[in-house]
Amino acid sequence: MSNGAGNAGCEAAVAAHGDATDVPERAETTALTIGSVARMFKIPVFTLRYYELRGLISRHRAGGERVYSWSQCERIALIVKARRAGLPLRDLRPVIVAMDERGARSAAEAGRQQCLSLIHILEAQQQAIGNVLGELYRIDWELSARLGAKDSLGAEL
Repeated sequence: MSNGAGNAGCEAAVAAHGDATDVPERAETTALTIGSVARMFKIPVFTLRYYELRGLISRHRAGGERVYSWSQCERIALIVKARRAGLPLRDLRPVIVAMDERGARSAAEAGRQQCLSLIHILEAQQQAIGNVLGELYRIDWELSARLGAKDSLGAEL
C-alpha cells in the first residue's frame, strides 16, 4: 500500500521491477503521463489503457493532462511483475483493490487472503522450478562430460 512518501515508493517499486531503468528523479518535475509511465515500465501504452479499462489503475487530471500518481505506479509495478510470473489479472484484482487505503476493511481482508494465496502458489512454483533446474544442471554436467566439453571456467570436465 502506498504510504504517501512521494516518489520513493514508485522508485522502489520500479527498482525492484528490474527492467525499468528510466526512473524519474523527482516527482515534482516529472509528469507521469501514460507515455512516460509506459517507457518507465517498458510496456506498451495499450497495456496501460487495458489495465485502466479493467479498473486496476487510474489517472487523474493535473495541469490539464491526465497523469498517474506514484501510488498508481506501485500498482503498475505489481501488475507487471505478476503478469511476467504468469499470474492472471483476475487473481490480482482483490489484491489491487485492497491497496486502496480508503477502501473497506472487508476489501482489505479479502485482498490479504488473496495475497497469501498467491504467495503460496508462487512458492510452490519456485520449488518446482528449482527441482527442474537441478535436474537440468545434472543432465548438462553428464552430457558435457560425455562430450569432453569445458565448464564455464574453461576447465575440462
